[in-house]
Amino acid sequence: MKLREEFPEFPRRLQWINGQVTKEQIIGDVPVLIQFWSVSCNQCKSTMAYLHKWKGLYGERFKIISIHMPRTTEDANDYLVCQTAMQMNMTNPICLDHELVVTKMFQNRIVPAYYLFDKKGLLRHYQSGESGMQMLERRLILLMNEQKI
Repeated sequence: MKLREEFPEFPRRLQWINGQVTKEQIIGDVPVLIQFWSVSCNQCKSTMAYLHKWKGLYGERFKIISIHMPRTTEDANDYLVCQTAMQMNMTNPICLDHELVVTKMFQNRIVPAYYLFDKKGLLRHYQSGESGMQMLERRLILLMNEQKI
């Protein structure tokens, strides 16, 4: 995805943990952080502490939607994903993108990866890897404070 592109619609046939969401439910009131992760990704697990911290600090001022992108065939085990999500205290909606449908829509190639959308549903920031979490937080704060016009 390119900056300023519109948030895509999730196909309805996808499996979800913690509740399925639609574009209409996601976009509008607060910024949305899309997190691509995988159960076999140690960097994904280490950056989860940042997301928990931000949820504690900023509460309902932003939404997190997680996309589970398997890196191996073993990663596509629904039970393993559910167990890992529970262990990491992930309560946000998690899309099980085991056929890489959403991954291809976002043109994503790596985990962890973060796509930050503004209140209008436009992509405003992208980053991958575990470095730069402070930059991601600064961008999130800017979008939370931005007035919707």
